[in-house]
Parts: sequence; C-alpha cells; structure tokens
Amino acid sequence: MREKAAIEELIREYYADTSFGADKRAYDEPLLNHHILERIAAIVNAEKCAAELMAPVYARDKYFFRTCPPPEGNLTEAQLEEVRRFWAPYSFAYRNNPETQRYFTLMSGKFDPSYLSFGLHYLYLRKFWNTIETPFITDKNDYDILFPDVKTPETIFHRINGSYYDASRKFLTDKEALEKCKEYLCEKGKDLILKPAREGEGRGIVFLRRAVPWNDNIAAFNDFPSSSDYICQVVIENHASWKYSQCTGLNVARINTMNFTGKPEITSSYLKTAVKDSGIVNMATGAWGILINDDGTLGERAVQTHECKWHYEFPNGEKFAGRKLYNYEKVKDTVLLMARRVAELKAIAWDVAVDSEGDVVLIELNACGGTEEYQVHGIHPYGCREKMKEILDEYLIKKFYYERADWEWDYWEFKNSITICKYAGLKKIVQVPEKLKGKRVTAIRRHAFEGKGLKKLIIPDSVVLLAKNALADCGKECEIHLPPGLQKK
Repeated sequence: MREKAAIEELIREYYADTSFGADKRAYDEPLLNHHILERIAAIVNAEKCAAELMAPVYARDKYFFRTCPPPEGNLTEAQLEEVRRFWAPYSFAYRNNPETQRYFTLMSGKFDPSYLSFGLHYLYLRKFWNTIETPFITDKNDYDILFPDVKTPETIFHRINGSYYDASRKFLTDKEALEKCKEYLCEKGKDLILKPAREGEGRGIVFLRRAVPWNDNIAAFNDFPSSSDYICQVVIENHASWKYSQCTGLNVARINTMNFTGKPEITSSYLKTAVKDSGIVNMATGAWGILINDDGTLGERAVQTHECKWHYEFPNGEKFAGRKLYNYEKVKDTVLLMARRVAELKAIAWDVAVDSEGDVVLIELNACGGTEEYQVHGIHPYGCREKMKEILDEYLIKKFYYERADWEWDYWEFKNSITICKYAGLKKIVQVPEKLKGKRVTAIRRHAFEGKGLKKLIIPDSVVLLAKNALADCGKECEIHLPPGLQKK
C-alpha cells in the first residue's frame, strides 16, 4: 500500500510540475500513461543508485572501526574544527567520519586532518585512478612478460584457462606439471607455492612442502580450484638483513607509488614481517608493519593494526631501529622502473623482497593497496595533505557525480553544476533550463535529444560545453537557438 501511495503521489507531482496537467488532451492517453510510468521508474532508480553509490564505502569504514580497537583519547576542539574544514568541500560526495582522524592521530602521535579511510581510498577513489581494466597487468602469470628484466621467484609452471605451461610457455599435461612439482620437492629439495593469478594479500595460497608426505602434496595440488588460473613457484628465502633469525615466512617491502603527473613517486614504504608460522605475510592475519626510511633503515617500532599494538623488537628480541635492509636503493629503482612501465595505473602497492642472493625480487603488485599501515606511522599514503587535497579536488569535486532524473531530464549532478544527458519529455518546443536542483546547467552530452522530433530547441547562456553530436537527430526541421559563446565555436 505504501508503494502504491508513493506512486500516486509522484503522479500528482507530475501534473503539478509540468504543463501537461492543463494540456492533457493534447496527448494520447496510453502514451501519456506510459511516459508517466517510465519517468517514475527513472526517478526511483536514480535515487536508489545515488543512495547506494557510497554505501560500500561507509560499510567498510564501519567494519574498520568495529575490528580495530579504538585508542583512548580524543581530538581537541581545534583539531576537530580543522578536520571539519578540510572535509567540508567534499561532503557532497563523501561524509567523513572524524573517528578516522582520531584513530590515526592517537596511534601515530601526529595530527593530520587529511587522514583518509580505507573505504574511500580502496572502494571509491580507485575508480578514478585505475580507469582501465587491469587483469593483464595484475596477473602473476604475466609478470615475466611485463617486467622481463625484473627477477621473480623461479616459476615451475603456469596454469592459464585450465591448461599448464612451463616457464617458457611450453604446453604441459597435468601429469607433467605434477611431475615437475615432484622433481623440485623430492629431488631438488625445494618448497613450492601455488598462488592464484589475480588474487592479492596472500588469499588462496597453498604450499607444497618437501617435509610433507608426497601423497599429501598431491592432494593439495588436486584440491586447488579447477576453475582458477594460478602460478607455481619456488619458495624463496630472504636476505639475512630482511628477516630475524627464526623467521619462517617471506618478509616483503610494501611500497606505494602514485603517478598523477606522468612521473611515478614513492609515497610510503613499510616492511611486512611474518611473526606467525604460516609462511604468508598478511597484515590482516597478524603480520607486523615496520616503517622503512628512505635510506633503507627500519623505524623503531612495528604496528599490528588490527590489534592496536606497537612492538619495538622482533619476536626473538632483535631491535628494529637502525637495521638496514640490503640493496634497498635497488629496490626503489626497480619499483619506479616498473611503475613507469604501467603508467595506466595511477596508484599501485608493490610487494618486493630481496632474496638470499641479494637480488631484488617482484612478489606481487596490487592496484591499489591499503592505507592503514602507513597512517598509523603518521605517513600520508598520498605523500602529504596538499597532494591529498589536490586529488580530492580533482576526483570528488570535478569528476564525482550522481545520476539523477526528473519528469523531463536525465542528468548528472556534480558538486557545482549539472550535465544534461537526455531529454525525456514530450514537448516539441524545448527550453533547456539554466538551473536544475539549484545548480547551473553547464554541459550537454552527446545525442541528448535524439529521436524527439523537436520543432524548436533553446540552449541557455549557462551551457558552456556541448559534446560532439549533442544536438544530433533532435528533429529534421528543428530550429536551434545557441548562446553567443557556443555560436562562435
């Protein structure tokens, strides 16, 4: 009943807001009824999409606060006011929760009003940064093609679309792939790792261990999802400077790069160190994050983000502070080399290690990584507050929009302007409004009046941009009136 009443209210609104109430007889009733229902659907769907647009971001933010114990203490009134001022320009798109800034300020001991949530960073802003499909770039089976001059762990085989291939892309049967595993495990004494080709953060990884009975390894091999692409590689060991003496997992440097100017920059870096006997360094499952200084030395403390804990030494008592990672300058050079090669991705989190031979090894790239592990150290993942503001201005003010609809128009609502997408009314003489929802109509998209058979179309002075073919096919004999600024173009 409520839905029926809401629809009836929309119909009454339709007649009140348009000229058709007085001129209903000019239109065939079935046509008019169909048009009304079509516009009701457009309005309702647009509102639903708008409500859902940021919902995953807010849900992820709530999850973070629910799973990470909040530190004790509060921001000062002056700090809260600075947070409000910083985020106020973006409230059209995103409602900041100052709990984000409180958490990272109290954890790091360094106040910054521009600390951002993982939800905003990972679930929304990445839509604007990494605007291409990334399966090829982020597929571990393709690293040797994209980065042939960068060392990766020795590959035993690739599995792509259900078929097996050796490191040189020569076809293998599943039996031959299993025999290769047996050769490395039983004859060469090497542990192996099976990694899903496009998963990150250690998800779905399976180890084949030389110390495990061969039949158990066969079972692990056969249990890997048959629909998954994956890669089988030799498990590598860290250089001694990259681990503590009892470390069983592979420690990696997580290095963030940003590329908004055509030249990638390293914005932050930390060492993910394994403290559990899982073989996988994953912050979500208890790994520690130790800040890496630009000269390759470690900071004095490590964080367990999800437990809100600081540590000042490895589990065996070795201190972090002053430890220097071997070949870190080469690590940075290699990361920047790779980032320049995939410039389509603006934000990348690289997992890189230095092996026992001292060589830089690419483990994984993520488009894009998280934010928490940097901000708890007081390091901004985008480099600084000024860069953060520049990015938010570009993507939440200039490019963020809601799809909207009313009785005559489908349009995009930006923070300060409106872009017309489609005229959906029944009139033959159309005046494009100067304003919708109180905002100036400044642009019209392509084919906005296509198939409407208009007799006259008037574009207001507020419109400064017409897309190519914006007025195409609006009517063979349509009289078009353009503002002076557009007539000259």
